[in-house]
Amino acid sequence: MATTRSPLVLLGGLVAVAFVPLFAMWLVIADVGTLVYFFAFALYFIVAHVVLPGWVYLDANGRGSDAPLTWTGITFLLPFVGFVAYYFLGQPEAPHRTDADARPP
Repeated sequence: MATTRSPLVLLGGLVAVAFVPLFAMWLVIADVGTLVYFFAFALYFIVAHVVLPGWVYLDANGRGSDAPLTWTGITFLLPFVGFVAYYFLGQPEAPHRTDADARPP
């Protein structure tokens, strides 16, 4: 059964598949000493374009936001600015829902 986190796993896999050939090309073209820049970019990309938008989507969806995909898109396009904007402007006042809260008594 698919869960809410399935799209994040798929996105993480796609990012990994994209970085493997890039890493191989980097090894062939550049020396090993310049791999620090590659790993720094990879870390930035994963945090800024996977982790932050993923957290915003899960949080907005869990709190019952009216526009979780909008906030996720903003956070993906403007990673840190979008995250701060969501944190201060986009979080609904409702507490985060769990699966136990969604079931009828």
